[in-house]
Amino acid sequence: MAETTEEELKVLAAKAGLEGLPAEYRAELLSAYRHLEVMLARIRQDRPQADEPAHVFVAATFARKA
Repeated sequence: MAETTEEELKVLAAKAGLEGLPAEYRAELLSAYRHLEVMLARIRQDRPQADEPAHVFVAATFARKA
């Protein structure tokens, strides 16, 4: 995966409403975004959505026995 360039981040920041961000903050944002890209690359992408377990709460499971 290629690193995000300053120009690419400038476009992303503008889409997020951060077009007036000072230069020192842009540099910090770029560094943080590159770390985020590394973390995102570690997430497995090869699993279908159906593999996600259903989130079901059954109150009877937690009911106290009399």
